[in-house]
Amino acid sequence: MQQTEIAALCVVGVLIVLDYLTGLMKAAMQHDISSEKMRLGLWHKSGLILVMVLAEIVERAQAWIDLGFTLPLIVPAAVYIAVTEISSILENLGEINPEIADSPLLRLFRSRKDPNGEDGKS
Repeated sequence: MQQTEIAALCVVGVLIVLDYLTGLMKAAMQHDISSEKMRLGLWHKSGLILVMVLAEIVERAQAWIDLGFTLPLIVPAAVYIAVTEISSILENLGEINPEIADSPLLRLFRSRKDPNGEDGKS
């Protein structure tokens, strides 16, 4: 396994743990800790880990079995998961600390449309 792939797997692992921890912190702060939500969160996180395992298996299999294509899968899967985890972590942090909720960094990850489907531009 290449160093880039190892780094990608480590980054994804750390981000998954941070997202779970910030979600737990947010729930504790809001007095909304629920074992059902925690279980669902763990199932969701285990699904992300399985995506990484599948990417690893398929990428390695390309060396021994002609699948009809050769694509790098580990790093692109890690990038996708990392972006979604970072977005979730920032959302959690914005709810934990409302002072940073309107920061330029968090605005980068916020949808420009409101729930009514209207453009959020002023």
